Amino acid sequence: MPAPQWPDSAPGSRGSGLTGSRPPKAAMLVAQRIVRDIGRAGLRPGDVLPPERAMLETYETGRGTLREALRLLEFQGVIALKPGPGGGPILLNPAASHLASTLQLLMQLNRAPYRAVVEARLALEPVISQLAAERISDESLAELAGNVGQMRAGLDDGDRFRDADRRFHGMIAWSSGNVMFGYLVDALLGILDGTVIGIDNPADRRTAILRAHEEIYAAIARHDAAAAGERMREHLDSYSRYAERRFPEVLDQTITWDRLPG
Repeated sequence: MPAPQWPDSAPGSRGSGLTGSRPPKAAMLVAQRIVRDIGRAGLRPGDVLPPERAMLETYETGRGTLREALRLLEFQGVIALKPGPGGGPILLNPAASHLASTLQLLMQLNRAPYRAVVEARLALEPVISQLAAERISDESLAELAGNVGQMRAGLDDGDRFRDADRRFHGMIAWSSGNVMFGYLVDALLGILDGTVIGIDNPADRRTAILRAHEEIYAAIARHDAAAAGERMREHLDSYSRYAERRFPEVLDQTITWDRLPG
């Protein structure tokens, strides 16, 4: 389905293709400069940004604009605003839930069903698994093995198993060496977690999932990219068929922004 054409998108509207139909607000420009300077300074999560007085001088802006810029970054999960003496903006590592929230909003505006998330996973994760088999570090491989062990130990505990299942897919995505894939998979899993599809794994399904994860892990441990991709494709194809059989009405529901991932 093509993206909706909002009134401001009409031909002749002012603005560039990079910023949308309207020129960016002053606060957005300041926020972008702050993020650029964070990268240049090599700041890491947990570092404290300069105090307001210094930032007002650096960015040559008003207090209201600066505070709006900081609120924009706080909303995106880039910073936390610590109140009181010695407080200020603290740099965070944004969670994938912020991306998931944006995707949910865009999907709702385009009336996209949850089926789109299942299809996206089926298209992406086999390729991601191939990259992980080629690039995974020894440390990440050990963590993945530990995750499979946790799933095996939690086979009779639905909640524990579900959490380990989600971490397994996320760990593989981040082990691909591509940050975009890491955030995308975490976001897609977060969106599905808000549905019954994300919580329903009866005993027979848990056994099948564990077996599939063991095979995927074994292929990645051998650094067999082709096998890792094929095993992941089979695993997600089985998941897709299960969801289609058990929850067709959920797959047909429009993704909604009010069902925000945690």
